[in-house]
Amino acid sequence: FSGEKKKKKKKMKLAILATLVAAVSAFAPAPMARPTSSLKMDPKDQIGVLPPLGYWDPLGLIKNGPYGTPEDNFAHYRAVEVKHGRIAMAGFLGLITAENFRFEGLLSPSQDLHFKDLSNGMAGLKQVPFEGLVQMAVLVGIHEVVIKQREGKQPGDFGLGYFGTSLEDGSAYQKRTLNVEIQVKMVTN
Repeated sequence: FSGEKKKKKKKMKLAILATLVAAVSAFAPAPMARPTSSLKMDPKDQIGVLPPLGYWDPLGLIKNGPYGTPEDNFAHYRAVEVKHGRIAMAGFLGLITAENFRFEGLLSPSQDLHFKDLSNGMAGLKQVPFEGLVQMAVLVGIHEVVIKQREGKQPGDFGLGYFGTSLEDGSAYQKRTLNVEIQVKMVTN
């Protein structure tokens, strides 16, 4: 059993490491050219526009949105799309990890509730004590307030770097990676 326990621990550590790496990479800067005037901006020419739909804004949020000019509206919505898409990807990795591995230790010492006692997926959320749910809500709120799009930078650039490096604004690599990221999110949603 000793060898089997070591294998399980090693697998769990690798799963935790993979989850942490995915969470960190979720906030890597993603580029996009930001037009300077409404006369020059055409959303149909932006990165992430996919056939067969092409540019799709049935509610007219870009043209009539609350953030000012169409450029400002587009930049805001694109930054929010990238940020929340990255968070969703990190959450999905968390669900996959929970299906296969469990953290050792107590989730709630006062209720003697261990992580291993929780169900998988959304059913496990119902088993978390109220105080734990409040902690999660506060963490999400802090994230929304603190992690902001950097002014004058491409949507998705939250100033956190990409595994310790920063991508050059407007580079071909940066444009390609943002295009792939946006297209994957659009296809999977």
